[in-house]
Amino acid sequence: MKKAEIPYLVAVQNDHIASRTGATVVIPLRAQAQPVDVLAPLVDVPGQGQFVLSTDEIFAIDSARLKQPVGRLSATDRAKIRPAVDKMLGEY
Repeated sequence: MKKAEIPYLVAVQNDHIASRTGATVVIPLRAQAQPVDVLAPLVDVPGQGQFVLSTDEIFAIDSARLKQPVGRLSATDRAKIRPAVDKMLGEY
């Protein structure tokens, strides 16, 4: 994974669970990707620009490997995460 292609990760796991397991579920944010309705929406990282939420690449990472947060997605952008995950994991 190249930082230029995936400059950020969005932690989507409850902090309570991450503190018990030592791992955090994240979704990569891709810089050079086309948004896809519901599954891979465009989100804005404050002060950094817009990125595509690459939901189909969701994974868990050792929490110790995560760096300090650069920001917090807006409520509007956070609201795009659950439908994207539901689309990926649901029965279609």
